[in-house]
Amino acid sequence: MNKLVKIKTCANSFEAQLIRTKLESEGIPAMVADENMGSIYGNAVGAFNPRVLVRDEDEERALAILRECGDL
Repeated sequence: MNKLVKIKTCANSFEAQLIRTKLESEGIPAMVADENMGSIYGNAVGAFNPRVLVRDEDEERALAILRECGDL
């Protein structure tokens, strides 16, 4: 069973979706969690910022891609 791990907490949904799209274009399935929580509850201290998640087996490769793009 694959476990999902957070690779980045983003400032907003737009940033999270850009990162998800980049990872998926590289063949890494990704998802965005808590995408709409900030608009419901407000982004108090970043508590509800969107998070980009990948399978634990893809974590190292995903982080390398983000570093390469300057997103980490």
